[in-house]
Amino acid sequence: MAQVSGAAPAAAGGGKEKKVSLGKKLFWRRGGLVSRFLRTLSALSHLSNEQQQQQQEEAEARDKSGSPARPQPPESPHLPPLQPPPSPSRVPGLSGLKNHGNTCFMNAVLQCLSNTDLFAEFLGLEQYKESEASSGSPLPSPQDRGEVTEQLAKLLRSLWTLEYTPQHSREFKTVVSRNALQYRGTSQHDAQEFLLWLLDRVHEDLNILVQHKPRPPVEEDLSGEGPPFPTSGTFVQELFQAQYRSSLTCPHCQKQSNTFDPFLCISLPIPLPHTRPLYVTVVYQGKCSHCMRIGVAIPLSGSVVRLREAISMETKIPTDQIVITEMYFDGFHRSFSDTDDLDTIQESDCIFAFETPEIYTSDGLLGQRGVCVNNNQNYIRNGIDQHRSSHYSSGSMRLSTNRFGVGDRIVILVCNRSYSGQHGKRFGQPFVLHLERNITWDVLQKEILEKMQYSLRPSVCVQVCPFSLRVVTAVGITYLLPQEEKPLCHPTVERALKSCGIGGAAHVKLVVEWDRETKEYLFGNTEEEYVPDSESVRLQRELHHQPQCCSLSQCFQLYTKEEQLAPGNAWRCPHCKQLQQGSIKLSLWTLPDVLILHLKRFRQDVDRRVKLQNMVRFPLVGLDMTPHVVKRSQSSWSLPSHWSPWRRPYGLGRDPEDFIYDLYAVCNHHGTMQGGHYTAYCKNSVDGMWYCFDDSEVQPLAEDEVCKPSAYILFYQRRAAVPSWSANSSVAGSTSSSLCDHWISRLPGSRQPSIASAASSRRTSLASLAESVELTGERSEDDETPRRCSNCWRRGLGESLEHLCDEI
Repeated sequence: MAQVSGAAPAAAGGGKEKKVSLGKKLFWRRGGLVSRFLRTLSALSHLSNEQQQQQQEEAEARDKSGSPARPQPPESPHLPPLQPPPSPSRVPGLSGLKNHGNTCFMNAVLQCLSNTDLFAEFLGLEQYKESEASSGSPLPSPQDRGEVTEQLAKLLRSLWTLEYTPQHSREFKTVVSRNALQYRGTSQHDAQEFLLWLLDRVHEDLNILVQHKPRPPVEEDLSGEGPPFPTSGTFVQELFQAQYRSSLTCPHCQKQSNTFDPFLCISLPIPLPHTRPLYVTVVYQGKCSHCMRIGVAIPLSGSVVRLREAISMETKIPTDQIVITEMYFDGFHRSFSDTDDLDTIQESDCIFAFETPEIYTSDGLLGQRGVCVNNNQNYIRNGIDQHRSSHYSSGSMRLSTNRFGVGDRIVILVCNRSYSGQHGKRFGQPFVLHLERNITWDVLQKEILEKMQYSLRPSVCVQVCPFSLRVVTAVGITYLLPQEEKPLCHPTVERALKSCGIGGAAHVKLVVEWDRETKEYLFGNTEEEYVPDSESVRLQRELHHQPQCCSLSQCFQLYTKEEQLAPGNAWRCPHCKQLQQGSIKLSLWTLPDVLILHLKRFRQDVDRRVKLQNMVRFPLVGLDMTPHVVKRSQSSWSLPSHWSPWRRPYGLGRDPEDFIYDLYAVCNHHGTMQGGHYTAYCKNSVDGMWYCFDDSEVQPLAEDEVCKPSAYILFYQRRAAVPSWSANSSVAGSTSSSLCDHWISRLPGSRQPSIASAASSRRTSLASLAESVELTGERSEDDETPRRCSNCWRRGLGESLEHLCDEI
């Protein structure tokens, strides 16, 4: 070879043509010699393999007859050495998908569809092209040939042939983005919405590719009890689609009006508890106010009056003596009236309930006073002098008031706040005052200090006004100044009283503000005082905070629950000819081969969407749909399977086995509405084991870990419709036959037999090990089959899988 390579430059230079021809002849001769040598070596290798197989069969025959075994000759050095079985990652279908920027929703759905046996077989083997060729219709233009379906089929084949590269999923996302603008970019999307879009798109593509011939009607379709079956349909419709019935019953004549609609996916509501917990700090009245935190159960919807009633029932305080407010570290916030919606109060809100004294009002009305308020300077001037007298006697505060048609007393909710600059923090316990409207500033000051005397440091004497008073209103900031003769008659106080809604006493929220130095001198380092919890707090936590759990059957019961129409949605009965508040009920009329169940975990809560973390228990095998299907006569049990061009004849729907479904895939959503992640749990049709698909990562999964609170979409397959080649089939024959018949073995140039055999060996290794303890060296025929298939592949004989299995 060195002479040939050295002759090339000479030829380029134009001399020594004879040398070149000799080099060519030498190359040809050596090439022919190598070719003959390789053919001879291949023949010897094939002969050696046949001899070794014959010797192995003779040895097995001697073992069965009891004759001693002879020593076997060493294996031919020309044969490749036997390799260990492939690793579990080599099982077909166990390929992850690269995340191309928040495409976990897409990856999870694709993994679930990839493990949908009949769907993967239909696309993987390009059976839609066979239907296109046999239809006799003209071929569509290239732009109408269904690029989404083509790319999906290409991607599924790459997953099952273990030839996947990130380029496959990147091209699929590009095609999806080109056909659906909402999936452009890297935004997050809902997996169920993408699943429905993808199935609908494949259905449209198949409608273009395949022109179906209408079928003649059959006797079962003319029974009249239900809607007639369609005369044509795509593979997506035949596999995933069924019908539900919506029944509207007239309460007067009991006549029923039925409508039928198709579905690809059933969205099941999750049962919720009828109540939710709320924790309220109750401020009791008395000379020394004290607080207690209680727990109450309030309905999921309704008005605040239900909360007031719950607090009254727990504390034995009359409802008209309860004022409900919201208060945080900086002081008062909202006040609630009976007409407010309960949805505006969340469990994490700091709700306070103040016990107020009984209110005795005079016949007079609250008077109006003309005032001029300067909010910027916090300065208040009285426009009208109030001709009221009050006197304060030493030793105790005794007030006498001339009532000039003004309210006698008002309820004041008070909290203390220390501040430094613009920042402040509440300290001590809040309390309630019930005072005359026309008291002076000095009297108001002494009333406040008397309520706080238990918090004062010992031997502290207060001689001057040490604080400021701020009225909390919805708009602006208003301070009551010491110059005010009657501060509680200020117009801001009047407006605060009038702004109170229905329920509880009219009240004013007053914040006593202390500068930091004065606060520390009078009260020390007192912060917000500890509030003990009552026993009701623990009880409500145990009742509501335990993981909410329900069954899939309960979800179906809620889905098919009969509901009465609202008065505004009255329906004109075609029999009574009158508007009636009928009752409506949803029920399943037919069932598909692949049943997709969507758990409605996202609900609208006031102005935001929240995710339900409830645990929904669902069966992995044996989901019986009989209770959820409309019971009707036998003559109307004609399922589309008896005329469908895609399905195998699995029965007409009269067999109870047609209502039994087994789970094979779960799409999970982890996280919240603000940020989440999708994964998929799928049962492999080669080895029958569960795996977790998390984008590009694939991990084995135990069966007891499949049912999780993160389950979002469930994929069930009718047990009678599982193909016999699938490891999930209950009617499959021997392991070897089901694996050899798997659809991936029918791919052109498929080299999957060894992988399937390795998966079978892996699946049966534990069982074989257990049997070997009891057996005495005698190998069964079933145990030998996976080993032979694997050995055939390792020897590289190049024969097809069907031929090898026939020889076995």
